[in-house]
Amino acid sequence: MLLPPATRLGPYEVLTLLGSGGVGEVYRARDTRLGREVAVKVMREGAAYDTEARRRFRGEAIALCKLSHPNVAAVFDVGTEAETDFLVMELIPGASLAERLREGPIPVTDILPLSLQLAEGIAAAHESGIVHRDLKPGNVRVTPEGRLKVVDFGLALELAPATTPENMVTMTTSGQVSGTLAYMAPEVLGGARATTRSDVFALGVVMYEMATGGHPFPSSSLIELLNAIANRAAPSPRVLRPELPDGFDTVVLDAMHREPAQRPATAGDVAASLRTLAQGAAPRHKAKAPSKSAKARIRSLVVLPLDNLSGDPTQDFFADGMTEALIADLAKIDGLRVISRTSAMRYKGARRPLPEIAAELGVDAVVEGSVVRSGGRVRITAQLVHAATDTHLWAESFDRDQSDVLTLQSEAARAIAAEIRIKLTPRAKARLESARRVNPEAHDAYLRGRHHMNRRNEEALLNASDHFRHAIDLDPTYTLAYVGLADVYNLLGYWSYRSAGEAFPRGKAAARRALELDPQSGEAHISLAYGMHYYEWDWDGSEREYRRGIELSPSYPQGRLWYVNLLSARKRFDEALDEVKRCCELDPLSAVGAASESWVRFFMRDYDRAIAVARKALELDRHSGPALIWLTWSQLEKGRFEEAFRALEDAREGLGDSTLVKLSVAHANARAGNAERARSLLEPLLAQRGERHVPSSFTAITLMALGDRDAAWQWLERAESERDHWLVFLDVDPRFDGFRDGPRFTELKRRVGI
Repeated sequence: MLLPPATRLGPYEVLTLLGSGGVGEVYRARDTRLGREVAVKVMREGAAYDTEARRRFRGEAIALCKLSHPNVAAVFDVGTEAETDFLVMELIPGASLAERLREGPIPVTDILPLSLQLAEGIAAAHESGIVHRDLKPGNVRVTPEGRLKVVDFGLALELAPATTPENMVTMTTSGQVSGTLAYMAPEVLGGARATTRSDVFALGVVMYEMATGGHPFPSSSLIELLNAIANRAAPSPRVLRPELPDGFDTVVLDAMHREPAQRPATAGDVAASLRTLAQGAAPRHKAKAPSKSAKARIRSLVVLPLDNLSGDPTQDFFADGMTEALIADLAKIDGLRVISRTSAMRYKGARRPLPEIAAELGVDAVVEGSVVRSGGRVRITAQLVHAATDTHLWAESFDRDQSDVLTLQSEAARAIAAEIRIKLTPRAKARLESARRVNPEAHDAYLRGRHHMNRRNEEALLNASDHFRHAIDLDPTYTLAYVGLADVYNLLGYWSYRSAGEAFPRGKAAARRALELDPQSGEAHISLAYGMHYYEWDWDGSEREYRRGIELSPSYPQGRLWYVNLLSARKRFDEALDEVKRCCELDPLSAVGAASESWVRFFMRDYDRAIAVARKALELDRHSGPALIWLTWSQLEKGRFEEAFRALEDAREGLGDSTLVKLSVAHANARAGNAERARSLLEPLLAQRGERHVPSSFTAITLMALGDRDAAWQWLERAESERDHWLVFLDVDPRFDGFRDGPRFTELKRRVGI
């Protein structure tokens, strides 16, 4: 219950409420004996009967009586009135640091003086054997004259006499966590006791806020905050505010090191470094810089999903798109292995230790950061961490108008390349420097298109095509939008959502337009190669385009994955498996990439290995449509029909109830001897021709399995006239074995270009 005005606590008359804390309220009061105003802290009602809380309150008075320092609020008296404990302190005019920070960061000229006063106040506590344990802007006041005072040691710990700063007598029950979470050191959040080094961590966070106006670990939820403190390094303050004094960022980041042993032992060490800076010299306690040899070892990295700091969850697609774009730019650099988007996005929202993530992906370094879009501007903050040593190597912010977002992405990629000492080839350098301005609305539509396309089902692909076309309408020279549109048509054709004649020519036209706009687009060369192989049956031309695309974008896994199809169709299985291996190195958590070996092994008729690999891929994604389809085909060849039916049921979740899945079920029943069931599934599908695409090649192999050879050949020849893309696998797909005898099949292969 709040005390009404004029309440007497001994000689002190309550005037007004100033604020409240963890266990009590603070009032402005008048000392009736000396005629001066003071601050009186009173135990909150209900806490007075808690023995532990009461002991802590009295402990505060004892601890503070030991302190006499100009940067620590003085304690005048302690007493009890009608079972109410109270503490009398110096009344400090001015505002709290928290109130000042609501107006923005502290002026640069005041940063060092105020930081030094803060460090010296905490240092005085540490020298007296006291750990504050709840240092935060709300517990710091700044007078109109610029004098800083640390207040509210209500959570302080008194150290045992003649001990090191790490050993102390705690004032809470074992395992209890007290304090303000946003300022707690990682080890305290993990259950360790507070020490002078955990005070130093909080000191670093407060100095960071003074310098930048924001918390070093901005988060939208408590869980995200705790994970960030425990697992992430904060961006350098000078990245956010370049005009800060030289060396100040080193002192701050050193104080906030995740490892307690890597921080200064006490606030006195921090104060010494700040005094050195104030004198114009380098800081005394300097964070260890990464060695040149450490940088030289970086030949692979992952870009983790950039955090969306807009405060609007509907903008996640934009942050994801920026992540994908940064990956794509880095993938153009020769000699650098960049983990693909599919694997990187598996870590979205997973605040795990960076060395652990790096070990899973087999990379030397991790790039993490955030993106904010506001007021027509985009800002990326990125940092590079050396995985083996968990060393923060570099951090920087890139801020541009949204129309220059492509330039912003390229700048970030070039900065990362420079930091890890990867020498850019003239071609790669030209690619990264050729970024152009883009219509912001077109870029937004493009990112939405990529977001939908990555889901791969028919509805998502059609939505993606709408967004890509909208981007092109807004900006007819937007190369990446044409590439996206080409890939949508290629995928619609491959999964037989649309006929080859409807899908692949449109994909080719979009890819050709992309190459007219940018002949150095590796992605566009690969998109063009896809249709040249599957629809035009231009085998040599397709291979040239694939090789050119991979040369321009060596870390683009989709290009290598699609090239595997051509190599397999040409019976160059060893080369295909080499590309599969490379694809899995670039995309280690992709079920489709992992399952591509199953596809190759199926063509090699190594069914046992194909089944084992597909099952391994399904451990990454149990609903992966490609993995389930390829698993089914090998199971049918082994006569494992019941297992094949179960896999096809699961495939419905990955690919939807598509015509391709339905035909696969009909074919499986035919192979299993369920002729009546197979025909009952096939006939309705054939009746729907004209309304939806039904691939003639799959119809042919189903009829052949039913023993209807003449009808099967009619459908196979129809597939050739329709340029059904599955025919490129005539020479390797075991499902075509029933057609192989005689010159008729040889002639068909010739017409397909095999």
